[in-house]
Amino acid sequence: MTLAYANNYQSNFAVAFSGSSSCPQLVALIAQEEVIQSGSQIEPPGLQMIYLPYSDDIRLVEERYSDTSGMVTKASSDQIKRAADLINHIDLRDFSVLQISNPALQRHYTVLEALALEEDDVEEPIDETLPDEEGLARPGVVRASEEFKTAVYGDNYDEENEIGKPTEASKKRKAMVEFAIKECKQYDWGELADTGKLKDLTVVELKFYLTAHNLPMSGKKEVIINRILSHMGK
Repeated sequence: MTLAYANNYQSNFAVAFSGSSSCPQLVALIAQEEVIQSGSQIEPPGLQMIYLPYSDDIRLVEERYSDTSGMVTKASSDQIKRAADLINHIDLRDFSVLQISNPALQRHYTVLEALALEEDDVEEPIDETLPDEEGLARPGVVRASEEFKTAVYGDNYDEENEIGKPTEASKKRKAMVEFAIKECKQYDWGELADTGKLKDLTVVELKFYLTAHNLPMSGKKEVIINRILSHMGK
């Protein structure tokens, strides 16, 4: 642990690096006096260690959310009212985080179960972290959502144009699909399916078909082949 000493108007304290060299943590060490009450020790003497943030960890609201004049953007009373109305329309009664299962763990357990039972088909677990589309489509929620967006962005906000702006992830996904479609055209999938030669292709080659037709990519080779045959109506 590397120490450096500092002081303020009230007390002295030490600044130290704690942890491994690959992941050091900046901490402050502050002396703690022994506290004794009625002949019993309430707090022992020693040092209090307080974790400190690095400068990169600090995010100033004024810098992140201010406009060009340096003023922090604040919500109006109407925007706050519309936001509260929207929250009230989203039914969270009797909600508990224990109701939500980790989809990655559920997938892991499903694969383990399939391996233990020697099953080829691995069922996709239900991802309970996805938005409740049915609930969000309720008329009251839709109305409150539209009123909130109007209060924030105004009547002339072009939502479709804003949403339509491509992101880096969407560009990458589009490039992958275009490449898969190009590679997919090099195979006679109907003949391969009819002659039972799909099994001679590699998993990478089979996934060209899945990507080109927007099909799930998960599963072993046999599952992927069955998925392709089902899509082709074979």
